[in-house]
Amino acid sequence: MARAKSDVVARLRRAVDEALADPRPDEPALDVFTRLRTHHTERSIKAKALLELARLRQSTRRPGYGAIGAFHNGLFECDHVSPWTKSGKRVDAAVMIVGQDWSSADVLARAPPDLKVARRGFDAKFPTNANLDALLQRHFGLTRKQCYLTNLFPYIKRGSASAAIPMKDLLWAAQTFTLPEIRIVSPRQVICLGVRTFRALQRAVGAKSASTLISAIKSPFSYGSSTIHCVAHTGALGTNNRGKSRVETDWAKIAQRHRAEESC
Repeated sequence: MARAKSDVVARLRRAVDEALADPRPDEPALDVFTRLRTHHTERSIKAKALLELARLRQSTRRPGYGAIGAFHNGLFECDHVSPWTKSGKRVDAAVMIVGQDWSSADVLARAPPDLKVARRGFDAKFPTNANLDALLQRHFGLTRKQCYLTNLFPYIKRGSASAAIPMKDLLWAAQTFTLPEIRIVSPRQVICLGVRTFRALQRAVGAKSASTLISAIKSPFSYGSSTIHCVAHTGALGTNNRGKSRVETDWAKIAQRHRAEESC
């Protein structure tokens, strides 16, 4: 109870500080607080809708796959579609990152379990995460906490982390979870890590899917108020196959587009 009260006080203080620091001195204080209150209400609505999607994931099963809560007495369970969102859960983020899937049965069943990953939702030293964090900072000036991170397929595949997931299952997950997440968060840019994640979203909206990573990178498409992009997966294999210089160029182009849209 005490912690909840202190969180409320901290939020109120941040709201007051934001109002006092507002660069438009001619705007009446009442209007500033009305705008802040509206913003808070919108965030609350989004958070509730995302929680409902998490509840859907928890209550739904996909044949052939495990549930996140099925390992170590529910240690990895969370109130998000993907535990990865713990590390980037800004519901009004301008940039959304979509990975393919979070983990595998072999990894989660290890004993003892990785308590840090269970708490934070990611391993900061894992190449996928380390490279992603560096690219976000370098090209957008953002940390993962300022973004919204999720995975397209929210269940646990059998076998190793490199085990394949059939496209029919990725497509189902894109329609059931990822497109609703995009509609709720409504980011300007949605960045898909890897061509299969991007293809699943293309098919989910009825578009022709890209045949190669190169064609996918060149084929961003609009969905609502968002633009969905493809980049090479930020893991070691994806980065090496695309080439580090090309990866930097791909991210730079998306960031340039993002800054142009923000300035409009």
